Amino acid sequence: MMGTLTKQEFRFLEESCRFVAGEAQVEDTISLGSLMENGTKSYLEKVQHALGTEEMDVAASLLMKRLGFLAVNCLLSMTVFNKTLKVDPSTIWIDSYVENDIWLPKLRYTEVQALEATTFENREAWRQHHFLELFGGIFTPLINRMAKVAQVSRQTLWENIMLYVYWMYESIVPKLEMDAPYQEEDFNSILKADPSIFGLRRNPAATFYKPKTFVEKHQAEIRVRTTCCYYYKTNSEGSRCSTCPLDCNVK
Repeated sequence: MMGTLTKQEFRFLEESCRFVAGEAQVEDTISLGSLMENGTKSYLEKVQHALGTEEMDVAASLLMKRLGFLAVNCLLSMTVFNKTLKVDPSTIWIDSYVENDIWLPKLRYTEVQALEATTFENREAWRQHHFLELFGGIFTPLINRMAKVAQVSRQTLWENIMLYVYWMYESIVPKLEMDAPYQEEDFNSILKADPSIFGLRRNPAATFYKPKTFVEKHQAEIRVRTTCCYYYKTNSEGSRCSTCPLDCNVK
């Protein structure tokens, strides 16, 4: 039986995960279904303009980084609230917002439905059902489409998503004042998920989950990316991410 989120759960996702619900408050919006099917090129051209780049592969990569928050709000709901959000490409929209001159879209659900773990025989069956919907039903076709239209590596796009997954489980959930007894179990289940869910021969969650290494420039232990996300091409200073493989001399 489908339920929904509590007011407190709604508020947490709104404040922390770029999550909104209901009717659009901005004119520039597109459903994930439309983006996958026939609006990819035209929408990426809008993203190019918003980011100030002439390169479509850059726009596709940065768009997928922004969409990493879809994985965050879904997986955080699963692990912390014990509820998986129903993910339907026709009911999830990208609403464009600019904050401090930075394009930071929000993910809007026109319908918010949630499935509790108790509706399945066991937690693993419930998790796998959600992984198939989220990764197999949303991210895999979206990434495949982006890679084809923008001529950008699927590896780069998947790594953009997975870094947000790692960040959520390693940095966000442990700091929450909420019980999350299944944190490690849920995360390990993602790392061990069948690669076919991702449309690849290898599970990208496991592929990019490399040990952190000391980076002298940042004087910190960092999980350095395997691929570059092209962020440096969207700012006038040419600044790179702290995890950029082009900027980290690992010792």
